[in-house]
Amino acid sequence: MDVTTAMLADAADVLGGKLYVHGGGWDVVYASEVPATHAAMSIVLIFKLDWHEANEDIPLMIQVQDEDRHETLISGKAIMRAGIPPLAQKGDPLYHPFAQTFRGLQFPNYGRYTLTISSDDKELVRLPIVVSNPAALTTLTKT
Repeated sequence: MDVTTAMLADAADVLGGKLYVHGGGWDVVYASEVPATHAAMSIVLIFKLDWHEANEDIPLMIQVQDEDRHETLISGKAIMRAGIPPLAQKGDPLYHPFAQTFRGLQFPNYGRYTLTISSDDKELVRLPIVVSNPAALTTLTKT
């Protein structure tokens, strides 16, 4: 199993085997003060599975931690199960979209955080999240 696509989005859902993403591909949360509560954040993944992984329960562990991995903001488990699509031939790779939304995630401080997805103690993907003051953006754009 591999992850071919991984991103954060404002919203995402999987319907009928299709992935619907709104406001995807970001890694910075702007907050005028901390602690900051982010209204909604979706994890968007596309898995590439081997044929033998179809119709099996695949455990996923999802964590958001501070940069030093001392504080865990969220930690959750999910079970993924991918079927075999019609007309697939034995041995074909299987692509499976996955989306999970978290509401009201609270970031205690400015700085760097990491979202990690793993399965059976194997890290599959690590996404950075930076929590920054919007004033930092203004400072960077002045000439």
